Amino acid sequence: MASSFVTADASEAFLAAQSATVKTPKSTLSLNVTGMDKLEGQLMVALFDTEKAYEDDTPLKGETVNVTSESVKVKFSKLRIGDYAFKLFHDENGNGELDTDVLGIPSEPYYFSNDASDPFSAPEWDEAKFLVPHGRITKDITLD
Repeated sequence: MASSFVTADASEAFLAAQSATVKTPKSTLSLNVTGMDKLEGQLMVALFDTEKAYEDDTPLKGETVNVTSESVKVKFSKLRIGDYAFKLFHDENGNGELDTDVLGIPSEPYYFSNDASDPFSAPEWDEAKFLVPHGRITKDITLD
């Protein structure tokens, strides 16, 4: 019976070998976001590739898409294999900011990758990160 250490080492070795053979970024992340209550404003998405960038709120890439239907598709191309996390929100009034109430609680729909949540602040990188492998990956998201 293989130990979890052997499995983790083999997995890391596989990813390292795969990454070494892929010289140019070829991965694509697609987000299918549904559940828009208001068909106005914009969906704002920030993609992060490091814990520091995530914590500092300095995204690797960002996309803003007008909301004209109950579903929106966002695609990030030319990504390297590795860990990523994203934050998104439906800027219903189009002011470019996540609106909050007097207590600082968001009043517009928002989402963190992996459906990560924390009742008092943004979730940590380790809760939100996920692996983007070589090729294509799609995440389906429903805003509540």
